Amino acid sequence: AVLKSENLEKSMMRLKMARRLQLLFGLTHLFSSFSVKEKNMKTLLPLVVLVCLLAGLGLAQSDFSPEVKRIAVFKNGYAFTYREAETKTTGRWAYTTNIPIAVLGTVWGYSTSPTVKVTELRTSETEKQETQRIVSLSEFLLANEGSPIRAEITQSDGKTKVIQGTYEVISSLRGFKGMPNPLLNVNAYESQVAVTNGDMAIAVKTETGVIAFSAARIETVEVIGEAKWTKPKTVKQNRLGIRTEGASDGETVNLGVAALERGIRWIPAYRVEVKGMPIKEAKIELEANLINELADLQNTDTYFVVGVPHFLFQDTMSPLSMNTAFAGVSSYFQDARNNRDVNISSRQLMNVADGVGYDQTQSTPSPTLVNDEQLNSFSAEQLFLYQANGITLKKGERSSLRLFSLTVPCSEVFEWTVNDDPETQRRYLDYSASSNSQPLLQDLSTKVWYALRLKNQTGMPWTTAPAITFREWKPIGQDMLSFTPIGGDNVLRVTPATEVIGTQTLEEKSRERTTLNYSGSTYNFDLVTIEGKLKLRNVKKEPVEVVLTRNLVGEVVSAGDEGKISRQGLNLQMVNPNSVIKWNFTMPSGEKEITYTYKVYIRR
Repeated sequence: AVLKSENLEKSMMRLKMARRLQLLFGLTHLFSSFSVKEKNMKTLLPLVVLVCLLAGLGLAQSDFSPEVKRIAVFKNGYAFTYREAETKTTGRWAYTTNIPIAVLGTVWGYSTSPTVKVTELRTSETEKQETQRIVSLSEFLLANEGSPIRAEITQSDGKTKVIQGTYEVISSLRGFKGMPNPLLNVNAYESQVAVTNGDMAIAVKTETGVIAFSAARIETVEVIGEAKWTKPKTVKQNRLGIRTEGASDGETVNLGVAALERGIRWIPAYRVEVKGMPIKEAKIELEANLINELADLQNTDTYFVVGVPHFLFQDTMSPLSMNTAFAGVSSYFQDARNNRDVNISSRQLMNVADGVGYDQTQSTPSPTLVNDEQLNSFSAEQLFLYQANGITLKKGERSSLRLFSLTVPCSEVFEWTVNDDPETQRRYLDYSASSNSQPLLQDLSTKVWYALRLKNQTGMPWTTAPAITFREWKPIGQDMLSFTPIGGDNVLRVTPATEVIGTQTLEEKSRERTTLNYSGSTYNFDLVTIEGKLKLRNVKKEPVEVVLTRNLVGEVVSAGDEGKISRQGLNLQMVNPNSVIKWNFTMPSGEKEITYTYKVYIRR
């Protein structure tokens, strides 16, 4: 009745105390039963006390299991974990088999008890005895050795004979010594069993003598009485010892192990719902898709980190882990270092209708986003953290949590980005490539996108993530929303535009020959002046806002319509710089042409 009324932990403590008292009373009874002289009594007394102390020490050094109490999850598959639990120390040590698989230089022990501190962590390999169900006739014979049996065996003339009696195994595998573990190596196990059936022999003691025969001759065997169905199994496990200072033996203390581990990540995703006609604001919602392949989370305080973490030795395992591989084996963890959240491209977007193509007269309430809400959030140097308390998620499970849902300023824009071919820089400097039949100046026309300009007034940065856009319940399109700082604005592509069309042309204006010192040698180059024209046509009746970007290889000489010129990167050895021209303007209904000029060196 007492055991039923106590919780499991208190019950185990009572059971341990009962065992200690049972041992003490047994030894005392044994002590008092001796008829010895007083001097012999004095000799036995220290021995009894020593045995009792050793018995208490062995029972007190049971392992404790720290659980993940706090965790900071990064998007690249790594997380900083804080595993804690209450335990009692013996000889200043506490032990656990729950060892983090951690990154080099990130493991340390700590105590939340005021007067206790951790002074050492030590890992070792221990053995644990378990049982496992037998899976073959040879194992059945090994497990039941010494039992009376009734066996039917095949004789040399093909007839069968029944033999009854107790038996012993004649084999080097007696006691299951040298038997492989089928759970670890199935092929080796099956091979060993095949050899065992042919080589194992048993000797049956009958009323007239002992009969020995090969186990392979057994047709059927009956164990008279209760048969055994399990075999002993030795399991090796890693054990972490935590040495403390300031704790008395038997005192309850709270110990923890912190470490950077791999095996849990979060993938962000946005939902954006535009409001008004014309659009003046939008409800933006950020959700965290949590993928847990590390450990069970039980009422854990979880922090979702926004930013680029830098862990120099993230691919090197700590020697304290005593493992050969990090956790996290699914496809979500195969490219963690590149921090690729999703494999998404603007070319994969469906060519759905523009948001303005929907019937804007309907006033059906939107079910896609909830009212404004957000979790606690705070910054830590260059990182930003969203806090979610009390997360419960078992290893192998996935979860989706809303981090915030807020209304921000929003407006419609038409976005057009024109890029040079990725091989342009190389081909300008490669003589063999520039002299082939493929033209250097290619058609660079790309799509104009219907997009949204979002202003970040949420008080927290927006991390890079896919974003799907709605008008009420109707989906418009999906693209990638790039990182947006607090107070900044960003352009989110929604769908290819049908009411604003763009074309682009390039024309060579002049060419002059020159020589340049490139990579330690002098080469012949042509300095070519190129004029580009960007033509836009707005078929809408009202003006539209346009965001236009031209990324090119070369030095920009001029850009019409107040285009802003900049360079990407700073490489003093680069012959042709990477230049960027940006335009932001309001375009009325009709056509508009923008001209720009740049120079580029082409090796000949």
